Amino acid sequence: MAFAHSVSLFALLDADMAHPSPSLQDSDSSRDCSPMAFDPLNMHKPRATAGNANSPLLKLPDDIFKCVMDYLDGTAAWTLKRLCKGMACSTTVNQLLYKYPIQLNDVRDIRLGDWKYRSVGSIRWNIFKDSITDANRGYVQKLAMSHWASIDDFRWIEKNLPSLTSLDLSAIKDFVWTPEETWTWKMLADACPGLFGRLEELEAANWADYTAHARIEYSYSYNDYRFKPKFRISRRRDGGSIAKIVFPVCKKLKTLAIKERYSGFHTWNEWEVHQRVCCLVDGIQRYCSKSMTKLRVHDYAPYRSLFSTDATPWSQLTDVEIGLYSWMEDRRDRDVIGPIPYRITQGHHHRDEEESFDDKSFDSCKRDHMVLGNNVVQGVGASFEDLLQSLQTISNKYPNINIKPIRNLQNITLHPFHLVNVMQRRNPFHQLTHQTNLQTPNDPVSNEEVQKALQWLAQKCNWKPILAWDSMMCDVFPANLEPIRTFLPKPEVLSRIKTMVSTLRSLNIPIRISIGDRTTTCPSSGLDGSLYFGDFKTFVGEDDARREVLLPTQASFNLTAIANMVDELTIQYPVDVPGVSGWLRAGKRPTPAEKALMEREMIGWRRFWMRYASQFKNLKKLTANVPNDIYEDWGKSEVADLLGDERWQMLEVEERNGDYGFFGSYFPFSSSSLRYISSRKRGRTKFVQRVFFRLDNQPLELGEVNPRITEQDREEGEITDEHIKDIERPKHRFWPAREEESKGKRKRDSNGGGDPNDEMAIKRKKVEEAGRLVQQATLEHLDRTLERLGEF
Repeated sequence: MAFAHSVSLFALLDADMAHPSPSLQDSDSSRDCSPMAFDPLNMHKPRATAGNANSPLLKLPDDIFKCVMDYLDGTAAWTLKRLCKGMACSTTVNQLLYKYPIQLNDVRDIRLGDWKYRSVGSIRWNIFKDSITDANRGYVQKLAMSHWASIDDFRWIEKNLPSLTSLDLSAIKDFVWTPEETWTWKMLADACPGLFGRLEELEAANWADYTAHARIEYSYSYNDYRFKPKFRISRRRDGGSIAKIVFPVCKKLKTLAIKERYSGFHTWNEWEVHQRVCCLVDGIQRYCSKSMTKLRVHDYAPYRSLFSTDATPWSQLTDVEIGLYSWMEDRRDRDVIGPIPYRITQGHHHRDEEESFDDKSFDSCKRDHMVLGNNVVQGVGASFEDLLQSLQTISNKYPNINIKPIRNLQNITLHPFHLVNVMQRRNPFHQLTHQTNLQTPNDPVSNEEVQKALQWLAQKCNWKPILAWDSMMCDVFPANLEPIRTFLPKPEVLSRIKTMVSTLRSLNIPIRISIGDRTTTCPSSGLDGSLYFGDFKTFVGEDDARREVLLPTQASFNLTAIANMVDELTIQYPVDVPGVSGWLRAGKRPTPAEKALMEREMIGWRRFWMRYASQFKNLKKLTANVPNDIYEDWGKSEVADLLGDERWQMLEVEERNGDYGFFGSYFPFSSSSLRYISSRKRGRTKFVQRVFFRLDNQPLELGEVNPRITEQDREEGEITDEHIKDIERPKHRFWPAREEESKGKRKRDSNGGGDPNDEMAIKRKKVEEAGRLVQQATLEHLDRTLERLGEF
């Protein structure tokens, strides 16, 4: 679990925490923040004094404290050990710290030069070995090994870490481009039989995926690429793959994990089907101990290769974990996901370089590779519905196997059109016309298998997706998406999304919409790259009179079909929106262009709320992280009516420097650099961070919808400037009158108007105050600089 989840825990120790070291404060690297990057883990610290013993955390009973530590990861434990007085010698903290001290992220894709000469490589490994003592060697239960680890390193583990029962070898690939001699799997198995004989869990890269082992050429290669072909060495050269050599000596193995990203499905011939599917199945079925009952597959493709065929009954397996989260997360970066045709062809031709990967078992394999391959790639389209049907089919096929996700799916973010098939089926091989024109069912979600799979996701996986609506927020959707395949007509797409959302709601899955989720995407460049209400291009006229025009947005963002089913709505902006005065520039005031863009944004939100506010009848939570000017303008729109019910309550998050949203930072800066920038440039626009919520489930009374207005008219009807002009509204508890406005009004009333001299005096006072703050900040910066120079 991320360290951010333990912030509330550290609040208990706020008064007793030491100042962090510069290295910890300034570094955001996961490798730099891990234990081996700093002092030895067994460093001696002074015991907690009587004054330090007053910490609430130190007073917790040991069993309760261990429960708390179960929610922390190694990085959090290391921070707790270094910064919290009284924790340096805590046995419980040390147990967590040593439980899994070197993880896959610490050793993945390390180059040969990095391993030899940088702190992330052998230096880090040697520091870890030096930190092991009789007091802590029993704490180590799992390690991830580097591709460059030697057989002596494995011998050291066998001798010095008696409690280690889990080993992650997925960073070790079968091929190396280096002039240095590389050990083979047979050498390793012969050298450390005791180590592998006691393992209960083993994680390995997919031994049946040649591409996954060969594509690491530039990471795991010698610096001089001219000699690369001569030094291509295989770990299989004297025996075979890890499955054939290492798995049989793991006599106590209970869990096998297949890690690393799969190269995917391709147009395979019979030999390639055997290599990708048969060798994967046989590696488990033939060589794993009968004690192995749990299989963990981190990618969907090998999962499908293992279970979508009749290659084996899997009689020994009782539990299978699949990386559904990574499957869904991978699709966030892609606009349109559609079916991809795969072909299985006859033949056994292959590239010469794959000979060193071949175990020569193709000729003796009795399986029908044409049928087997077609079963694997049948319906392997990347749509969510295809996934659901595949999951349900496999679950029915193996009723004795408990299938579950590797991690919780509660807050996975998806595009709404990823939930349904939105592509027209195309026939690349020019089959019969009537087959080409066949359309998919109007309501694929009504399929019984899909319904059961959705229920399984909700019950077993706690699946509660967040629908990122940004791609749908376009007046000309779906024209804003990648035009790579034939998209279904817009009404059909919206109808399918509506059906899916309705189905999710019937399963008690809350419908959560997010506007502004840019965790994995970068906004377009330019001043308005992080805004929502830009002009859109369209065509007017017909035939010869047809021409392109730019029109102001009508905020027709395709929400009408599902607005009455939305439970939660999150609206957020990144910190670098126009109007953020001083953001990475010297000017403190917004430019005229920034002012114009922000005014356009406020007009867009008025249209948005005019169109949709009265339709959010079942909204129970509204989260806002928006610039203050936009929030204040919301009070003049229909959102004030939406939040007018007395059942609404509000939570306000106090804005702090460096805190730029509910979902973390979206920028290529560390939090410390953000904090430094914002503290020295004080013109940054204030953000409002508020959560409006209600605790009941009854619909809101927002007025009746005119039955004569169709759903399409509500979605596409024109909203003119007359509709969104300022009108006199009653006072609202969430938008109280500003104090300065009230004072100004009282002053004008008493004086019969504003006094220009008073206004000039106020401006002069503000300028003087700003100058004083700048001078003070300059002096403080100079003092810090001189202090640092004095350290040298």
